[in-house]
This record gives sequence, structure tokens and C-alpha cells, in this order.
Amino acid sequence: MSPQKEFLELLVAVAEENCKLDSPISLMELSDENSLYAEANGAVTETAYYGKGTVVMMPVLFLCRNADQARCMEQLEEICHYFQRLKTYPQGNSFSWLDTSIASGPSKIGRDEDGVYHYSCILNNKIYY
Repeated sequence: MSPQKEFLELLVAVAEENCKLDSPISLMELSDENSLYAEANGAVTETAYYGKGTVVMMPVLFLCRNADQARCMEQLEEICHYFQRLKTYPQGNSFSWLDTSIASGPSKIGRDEDGVYHYSCILNNKIYY
């Protein structure tokens, strides 16, 4: 498993375990039901070392779809604040998780014809592998 895939799976597992969410976070798609979704958005190498190790900034986009606008925002805020305030990050087998910061806080990105809201946020995650 690649370090980026392992990281994304760990990030989602930690969020589901520690945040008050209405549904599991999907890595496949945002469903028609109230749901959460996460995807990696193109990692960028910040530092490359002579030993070939790299520090990578890996943005992760979270989407939330919910009929209750406030609940949409609350779930994404819960995720953002949990990870930004962690003092020690869980570690993977193929990477070290160094830091997480909020690149874009929860914001409304749309609304379906039936009134269901869509919100997003982006977390910047620094990992080393």
C-alpha cells in the first residue's frame, strides 16, 4: 500500500473514531443519503532529502451532504478542529504524520433542488516518507 493511501485510510479511521459524525466517511463517493466523503487532492513535495525521504503536503478534501445546514457545518468543523488541535499524530507503517492545518474551513458549496446542503473543507496534512 502506498504511503498516501495508507495515510488517507488512517485519517478517515481516526476521524470516525474521535469525531461526532452522522455517518461513516466514504472514500468512494458522496451518496444521496446524508453522508461524508474524503479524497486526497494532489500531494506536493515540500522537502526532499539526500536519503530520498520526502516531506509531502497532502491536502484532503472533505464533503458533507445533509438536509440540516447547521449539521453539515458542525460535522466538518468537528473534523477540522479535532485534527488541528492534536499534539501527537498517529503513525503509519510507511509514513510519519507530522502536522495538520486547516486550509479551508467549512463552507457551503451548493444545494440540491430538494433542499439538501453541500459543504466542504480542506485539511493540509504534512507527512514524511
